[in-house]
Amino acid sequence: MKNHKYKILLSIVLIVISYGFIIYRITDFIKLHKIPKSIFQITKTDFIILTIVLLLMPLNWFLESVKWSELIKPIEELNRKKSFKAVLSGITVGIFTPNRIGEIGGRVLFLEKVNQTYGIITTWLGSFSQFIVTISVGIIGSITLFAFSLNSVETDRLFNKTSIISLSTILIFLLWAYFNSHKASKLLVRIPFLKLKEEQLSLLSTTPQKKLLLILVFSLLRYIIFSFQFYLLLLFFNIDISILEGFTSISLIYLCTTLIPTTTLAELGVRGSVAIFILGAYSSNIPGIIFTSFSLWFINLAIPSLFGSIFLLKNKT
Repeated sequence: MKNHKYKILLSIVLIVISYGFIIYRITDFIKLHKIPKSIFQITKTDFIILTIVLLLMPLNWFLESVKWSELIKPIEELNRKKSFKAVLSGITVGIFTPNRIGEIGGRVLFLEKVNQTYGIITTWLGSFSQFIVTISVGIIGSITLFAFSLNSVETDRLFNKTSIISLSTILIFLLWAYFNSHKASKLLVRIPFLKLKEEQLSLLSTTPQKKLLLILVFSLLRYIIFSFQFYLLLLFFNIDISILEGFTSISLIYLCTTLIPTTTLAELGVRGSVAIFILGAYSSNIPGIIFTSFSLWFINLAIPSLFGSIFLLKNKT
């Protein structure tokens, strides 16, 4: 009974903090950036674009929920509905934590207590696959930028080659680690806390290569979706940019923001600054770039976290 009351209290505290954080981010953004009147002049085309972006949001998180349920299937079967609720609840918890690491804790609350350690590890593995995709596409975007010198962007050849070689080396190592999780699990059991969970870690080492590849495919599909959302929002806020320029810019923005360590309070500012730096080479519409970054954050994180808070409260696992 006490555990049940504690869980409800914890859920309420997390929800209050997450709601407060969302309100803080919105009001802080409005204070820092003057909203142009043209933002509220929406055409029929703009309405269609915004509708598509909004509809892609639940698809994005549905794919993440499918990916997560596939990873935890060896130890616990979750139906699509419950895994989707767990993912959204993770967003609610993670939205105010550094690098959204709290998402892991929010998700595993929907698992049986005995399976929560394995849930943490598999959630990390899913995030790792997303990280690999981000690095991979970022390298392709870098090569595209350097090869075509888009929009006459001046770049240092030696720096470009060094960056691509370094990133490619890192990518090869990450792919090796990802597809050799059995060796990684042997290293994890050396950690005192995880040594007690050796049996659950052994399950991770038995993850089939085909499943790992499938998880990468899901991660790539998610990347395509939120990159497409980013590009559509650039068009919505009147950023005049070609598809090729948009692809390279977005891939570099995600690459940089992934590699730069940030706290939650700095995340939107860092993303906005990186977006201005990269997209500023193609467009002088700085307010549009800022609003694109904020809107993407609001649609893909703030809105889902509100729904996640409801599921978090109703969860009685």
